[in-house]
Amino acid sequence: MMAVRLGALAALAVALYGQSKPKDVDGWDKIKWGMTVAEVRSTYGIDTQPESKDNWTLLQLNPVKISGVEMGVEVGARQGAGKITFVRLWSYFGLPSSPPLAGAQDFDTLRMMLVQKYDHPANEETTRGENFRLIKTVLWTFPSTSVLMRLEQSASLPNLGNIFLEYTATAQ
Repeated sequence: MMAVRLGALAALAVALYGQSKPKDVDGWDKIKWGMTVAEVRSTYGIDTQPESKDNWTLLQLNPVKISGVEMGVEVGARQGAGKITFVRLWSYFGLPSSPPLAGAQDFDTLRMMLVQKYDHPANEETTRGENFRLIKTVLWTFPSTSVLMRLEQSASLPNLGNIFLEYTATAQ
């Protein structure tokens, strides 16, 4: 299965080679910054209602696969403003509810895809967190958007962790 994933990555690299990198990113997938929660619900055919939490209106979208990595998706708008300003994708690995092949290697798969799409990141950092957890962050910046990807991996149980990929509208 790993060979299939590597083959898919190689094919993606060849397909994306030579394509021009974007000067700006104005959202994620079909979501553009400034859309309302209602517009996103309509665009993605989501029947569930958004929830309110910590001054945010949050809407869960259907899970997606990005370069073979299954990820949950949530969009958010500040309460009162009503306009989408972030998209969060996530993947947990090592849990009974995690996809069977999910693991820390998915971070590298997603990083490679994002480098192909957006070019090299503005910043990369590897640190140790609480209980010596491995924390890797990669940041791409654009005039309208920041793209932050973060891996947190247990030091004592390396097959346990999470990956977050966040697209955030920057203040204009």
